[in-house]
Amino acid sequence: MAFLYHKVLAVSYMTIASVSCGFTFGHLSGLIRSLQKNEDGISLTEGQLSIIATCMSFCSVIGVCILGLFGDRIGRRWSFILFSIPTLIGWILAYFSKGFITLLLSRILNGTAGGALTILSMIGAAEYTSPNTRAFYQSMISMVASALGIGIAHAAGVIIHWKTLSIFGMVLAILHISLPYISVESPQWLASRGRFDECQTAFRKLHGTKRSSENELRLLIKMETKKQILATESKVNNGFDKVMDALKKRYFWGLILTNCFAYTYFAFAGKVIFTNLATVMLEEMTGNSDVLLYTLLVDGFVLIGTCISGVLIKKMSVRVLLFTSGVTANVLLLILSICLYFKNDEKYFQWINVILLAFYFVIANAGPYPVIDILLGELFPLEIKMCCFLLTTPILVGTVCTSMMVTPILVTAVGYHGLFFINAMVVFVCLGYFWLRLPETKGKTLQEIEVYFKTKDFDVENVVNEQNKCLI
Repeated sequence: MAFLYHKVLAVSYMTIASVSCGFTFGHLSGLIRSLQKNEDGISLTEGQLSIIATCMSFCSVIGVCILGLFGDRIGRRWSFILFSIPTLIGWILAYFSKGFITLLLSRILNGTAGGALTILSMIGAAEYTSPNTRAFYQSMISMVASALGIGIAHAAGVIIHWKTLSIFGMVLAILHISLPYISVESPQWLASRGRFDECQTAFRKLHGTKRSSENELRLLIKMETKKQILATESKVNNGFDKVMDALKKRYFWGLILTNCFAYTYFAFAGKVIFTNLATVMLEEMTGNSDVLLYTLLVDGFVLIGTCISGVLIKKMSVRVLLFTSGVTANVLLLILSICLYFKNDEKYFQWINVILLAFYFVIANAGPYPVIDILLGELFPLEIKMCCFLLTTPILVGTVCTSMMVTPILVTAVGYHGLFFINAMVVFVCLGYFWLRLPETKGKTLQEIEVYFKTKDFDVENVVNEQNKCLI
């Protein structure tokens, strides 16, 4: 059972990194609230406050781009270590900050590292775990841990000063700097680099030597060996050449289109904008202006949903969970739209709307959001995975930014009921696309999933033996 030590160690540092990323973004609310009140003698203009509040999101995109350029060269483990160091430096700067410049540098470092660590956790959860438990660990690491970090920061920020909270951020950063150093490298990455002896050693440390694990290892090495032979024959030997070659393949553009629909789903199902606007919506729907209470309530709904997702993913197939929860959440959104259209001033009616919104948050975070996170961790070919995130990051930025810019305009033009109705229709279109295009991936190895998207056949042995050029 020695392999359990290495698996627990790997899962632990990815989970801590995800909590740290959530905590970093959640910490911002207490920081801004304190700076607005000028509690620490740090006097900032509204413009400077706005820059501090928004620069992290922008810098997280820069972090993903840097990771895309260098992540496949240095491996998963060293990427975690190197991107965790700016997180620690950022927290130290925050703790000792006396003015705008040090606070801004702190947010820039934390944002850049946070973007890269979020992607690394998503990919690592898929590569370090076995096919039967992969979806569960992806949900726990990408969704539950991140939501927990945000919730801790928001709740603790009410009673603990933001500089004191920075110490907790430092502790988390130190842990996800040091733990990867004593962990093993991703066997998937080692195989993609042709380091097959190291791959076997790392794989067996993580998964043991039972028959199913040995079969998975055999297929991993066989497929990566064949891909490297084909790449050599085709003179496609480095990451740039592989990306350029992939751009010529039909399957790759199918993956990009699927990625576009995934990000569109996130944008229109409100993963970002509904959470940010929830306090405003609740204030307008109830007539009460207790923003802090609403923030904690929304965090609670999100955390409950993400915790439920862990149970549902263990019990249900990925496709069934996506379509049952996705349709249910969308129907709730339509009902909420109708209720807001026929709204009245009765107190009970206002609370019906609040309850509908709460259930929407719970169901959306229990099903569709974690399933799409799982999809993003499994979607791209192993040897160009980081480069693919570099290429698709502008799509994510475009959909989210467009959603954030258009939403206030839509609310002014058609109200919240119109906004929810339009979003629900777009989400139904995305679900229709997923129904037609996405296979069931639970219990499948990453090699089987990659082969399916390239050839529409899960049989790795058959595809490899046919000398299929689609492997590269």
